[in-house]
Amino acid sequence: MKFLIFDDDIQSYHQIRNILEDYDSQHDVIGPFTTVEQARDYLSQHKDIDIIISEVVLGESAVFEAMDYAPDYVPVIFVSARTEYALQAFSYYSLSYLQKPIDEVELTKAVAKAMRLRKVSPLLTPQGGWARQDDEQSRFVVKTFKGERIIHISTIRYIVSEQKNTYVKLLDGSSYRIDMPLEVFATQLDSSLFMRVNRKYIVPLEQVIGTERIENGKMQILLKGENAPDIIVSRTRKSEVCEWLHHE
Repeated sequence: MKFLIFDDDIQSYHQIRNILEDYDSQHDVIGPFTTVEQARDYLSQHKDIDIIISEVVLGESAVFEAMDYAPDYVPVIFVSARTEYALQAFSYYSLSYLQKPIDEVELTKAVAKAMRLRKVSPLLTPQGGWARQDDEQSRFVVKTFKGERIIHISTIRYIVSEQKNTYVKLLDGSSYRIDMPLEVFATQLDSSLFMRVNRKYIVPLEQVIGTERIENGKMQILLKGENAPDIIVSRTRKSEVCEWLHHE
């Protein structure tokens, strides 16, 4: 595992490093990055990262500016004596927000949790694809306020773009935001099972129960269950969508 440590307190850095090495001597620990500029420059040039452990404030600046350059799939463990940034921290891939002075047991638990997440297969990779197991794209991970959730593709009802955000809607009625534009996420899905039928919706073949012709040569896709959204396919895309629906 490759760990990055952002901390302007050298004593704190050495404590974190020692805890990581005691946990597993094979860890690759890089740091310390003591300024936001150093952290940002490294993240903008390197994506082969597994876990970040970071102080919230480096010098006089909040570290979040640098975190904007971190890959979305990399878990972050924040460590700080300051509490006012806790809520903002969870808008990033924050698994833990630990208080300084650092408690070795709590940090070890947080590291173990982050490592389990990074080992979940499949996960989104640095290239924005999926890590495959037996060449199947069967599940992926989304961030939640409290941590993360594994989504199995068999539980997806549809995927929608709303107000420039992408949401996966599940059969149980729950909804999760995906940190990826709809058009990009569509390229990561098995095209025999999912299709982006218009600018707003991706639908799974398994959830489609039929279609209806509507005005001006358009077509409406009908999904299983109640309260399905109105998914309209344009006249120009209708033949392509029908071919996908009826492919063997």
